[in-house]
Amino acid sequence: MKHPLLMASAYILCSTLSLAHAETPTIKINTLKAAPQLDGSAEDWQDIAASTIKLTYVGQPERTKTVLLKAGVFGDEVFFHTEWEDSTQDIQHKPSIWDEAQQKYVEGSQLEDRFAMEFAMEGDYDANWLSGKEFTSDMWNWKAARTNPIGISHDKITVISKQPMAESYKTTLPDGSNLYINRPTDMGVEPYATKRYFKKQQDLMPKYVPQEKLPAGADDVKAKGVWKDGRWSLEQRRKLNTGHEDDVQFTVGNPVKGAVAVFDHDDSAHHFISETLTFAF
Repeated sequence: MKHPLLMASAYILCSTLSLAHAETPTIKINTLKAAPQLDGSAEDWQDIAASTIKLTYVGQPERTKTVLLKAGVFGDEVFFHTEWEDSTQDIQHKPSIWDEAQQKYVEGSQLEDRFAMEFAMEGDYDANWLSGKEFTSDMWNWKAARTNPIGISHDKITVISKQPMAESYKTTLPDGSNLYINRPTDMGVEPYATKRYFKKQQDLMPKYVPQEKLPAGADDVKAKGVWKDGRWSLEQRRKLNTGHEDDVQFTVGNPVKGAVAVFDHDDSAHHFISETLTFAF
């Protein structure tokens, strides 16, 4: 697994929110009459009530964002529709920009919009990664530049442990104990590749190129996001039971804890995040 060292600060910052509620907000997973079209539209969701989720910006609690979430099960699949305000459509991520003076490409400052969902798998889940609790969770990370073009969300797991792990980030808790955080990609295959350019082609070229073909298990979460009139509308779907050990297995009647996050052309250390939620299947 390629360990993203540059995300180390993100692990700390996204986990320092104070989650003091005795009971977690509940997100109802409805029974759908038909399978929604995965087109990013809210049209198929008109008869489903939305859950309103408040998110707080990491390090700036006065900044908030609201996500409207609808969810339901049809057949052997679960579907999610989410909407949130975003004044700009950001679909470039650190592109390669031609520098005429240097006669080479340099990394651009543009950052894509993203949306993440996390679901508890094992242990004592908490949206606060630095709570001292140990757990494993399934994370779906939709990315406007790197995964939306191929219709999926980046499927990963999050492992929080007090035991050392290979390829993990080590941090120290307030009580002086160590905590280790690992976020491997399902099947060990990234859904995009980094591309370098040695000769000028166009002034701006993509740094990350989505993989058109992925192995089974790396593309379980199908997704489509559409930006219009200052809002993102995102639909995601997945089998309730994928049969893969690195995926959460949903069962109707069994609630699952989790959380959601929004990245508004933000880097990994700066974004909006919810408190711990309960998804009521």
